Amino acid sequence: MNTAKKSLLLIIVCFVVLGSLPAALESDDLLLADVPIGYGQVQLKERIIQRTNMERPALALVLSGGSARAFAHIGVLQYLEEQDIIPDLIISNSMGSIVGLLYAAGLSPAQILEAVSDVSIQSLFDITLPLAGGLLDSSRFVAHIASILGADLQLQDLQIPIIVVTEDMVTKRQVHISSGDFYTVLKASYALPVYFPPVEFNGHLLLDGGITNLVPVDLAYMYADDVIVSTTFYDIDTLNLKDPLTILNVSIDIGKRRRGVQELKGAGQDVIWIRNAVEDVSFMEFARVDELFLKGYESARQQGSDLDRLGKNLQDFSLDEHRLHLSQALEDSYKRYQLFSHVRLSDPAFTLALGLDSEFHDKDTSYLQDDITIGLKARYSAADFLVTANAGFSMQLMSNDQFSAVPAVRLGMEYHFLKHFRARANTSFFYDFSAHAPILTLAADVEGRTFFFDNALRFSMMQSYEQLNNFKSSTHLAYFDGNTYILSTKAMLLLSLQQKEVWSLNDSSLSINYQLLGDFSKRRSFAGFGFTTEVAYRPYNLFAGLQSFARFSLDGQGDVPFFLSDGFRTTNPTIKAQGHDLQAIVTNPANHLVGMSFSLGFRPQQNPTVAELLIFSNNSLAVYSDLLFYQDSFSPAFSLGVEFSSEISLLGIQTLPLSVSVGWDQSMKSVVWGVVINVLF
Repeated sequence: MNTAKKSLLLIIVCFVVLGSLPAALESDDLLLADVPIGYGQVQLKERIIQRTNMERPALALVLSGGSARAFAHIGVLQYLEEQDIIPDLIISNSMGSIVGLLYAAGLSPAQILEAVSDVSIQSLFDITLPLAGGLLDSSRFVAHIASILGADLQLQDLQIPIIVVTEDMVTKRQVHISSGDFYTVLKASYALPVYFPPVEFNGHLLLDGGITNLVPVDLAYMYADDVIVSTTFYDIDTLNLKDPLTILNVSIDIGKRRRGVQELKGAGQDVIWIRNAVEDVSFMEFARVDELFLKGYESARQQGSDLDRLGKNLQDFSLDEHRLHLSQALEDSYKRYQLFSHVRLSDPAFTLALGLDSEFHDKDTSYLQDDITIGLKARYSAADFLVTANAGFSMQLMSNDQFSAVPAVRLGMEYHFLKHFRARANTSFFYDFSAHAPILTLAADVEGRTFFFDNALRFSMMQSYEQLNNFKSSTHLAYFDGNTYILSTKAMLLLSLQQKEVWSLNDSSLSINYQLLGDFSKRRSFAGFGFTTEVAYRPYNLFAGLQSFARFSLDGQGDVPFFLSDGFRTTNPTIKAQGHDLQAIVTNPANHLVGMSFSLGFRPQQNPTVAELLIFSNNSLAVYSDLLFYQDSFSPAFSLGVEFSSEISLLGIQTLPLSVSVGWDQSMKSVVWGVVINVLF
């Protein structure tokens, strides 16, 4: 590095420091709009000098924004480390900063991949009304990262120096951050306007720096002689350019894309440009992280000849010991998450948004209730505790013989304790105005889970209680009158095997249960089991599924109760009401109730979108056959039909599993159809 260049760098650093004056003093100075504000740049420069010892050129790595596509940077980092290349400085913005900050904190590329793929990363963001300025709350995502790296972390203490580029709403200037609270800067780095709220930092209100320039190459050359740029531009040609949302997204992309390209072209042949082959990937397809990793690795490998001319410096900055410590933290975090998809919050969080509470979330945790509550839902989370309140309407959608909606209020709580246990409770109040009939429900359960055989087999035990008070026999709950309760104990094994290239056995479960059904004057006991499995033939996207259950009377009095959650699709009132009225005369002496559902279908790999706002994934179309053996004969009731299923997500974040079925009900000689929404958010 020659003397002139050193002097120029010192002058630039001085200007950056002068730009760090309090935001309030400069907020209306238009002529300073193109002068960035910096935090920690002097210390950053000192750290770079310490790393190079002034004996070799400094190497900077620029990681561009690109939403989910930015996960391709992980593959780039993996290839660089295999070539013994580690940057002296990282410069990033937008989603590229998530990868950059994790790497700067000491995680290896493989550990970063594990951190974002072992959890459903998109599920860690919650939709909320924009009371704070954004539609998404990232409290659980930040808590997940903190569970790995630790809660108290400063940018200036990271293993690798980093500059996170942001934009300030107060001064209308760019802000370059190299020091300060790690998690505050992390949230600011991806604070895309409207989607996420602006983040307060030293008097600024920070936004995602990628809104003005996805690739800050010029900034990299202020600190380094050699620069690698990893980009994840977006260039899909199937968008509807007349859709209003697409117009908005593309109009935002034009300016930042153009500025990034200008800086790339201005750097000429000096810059090593890794153009990741992910430009056809939607901006919120977080589920494709493994594929993005491979694409990034291959894109970096194609620049191998240019990378070979760089110095090999990985051995000078070995992070093995630090990464070993992080490996244990990563494992502990994953173990906590995989049990109940729960993340312990480091700071309390509150959201208010459209809420859906379906009694079909999880498998067979509810027997007496079959409704969906949709309304305005408030959520307050702190540490391992969650409280919710949902005010709106309770809807019956499962069968065309019982469509109804009544006003409802649902209160719920959830608590995670002793790592392996979860306790839940909820109560709902409905009012059927047509019958002037109030309805009250209560439910509570405690569940424990653990894993065996390298997490392939999950064992769980659940004790649950439900109570339904249909005081005036409202038709909203047509097959339960008066007061009914059920106490259930269930043990379940869930087998999850690694997906194979050709044949795959998807999640399979086996459960046994004991149930006590009563009305406070009489009670009956039953035992049962359930089994589900699915086999997929991946080359043709075909699958075959089986769901079965059995329930047996332990008192020999017949009339074994049927619940809609058993899965048999029918409009037959005799079947649907069987065993519910404990005071009635026995009408079916059979002491068994056995059901099976077979399905054969097609599940394509494509994930269509609506203006990239709604993403439809895991779509399937199947024919089904339901059988129910409920009488003292070998002739079952059956229904045949088709079922369409999809997981609809808003921005790829909040998932709504939806199934719509239409079939022929043999016992009623009529059509049966219905909707199942298997969700809780």
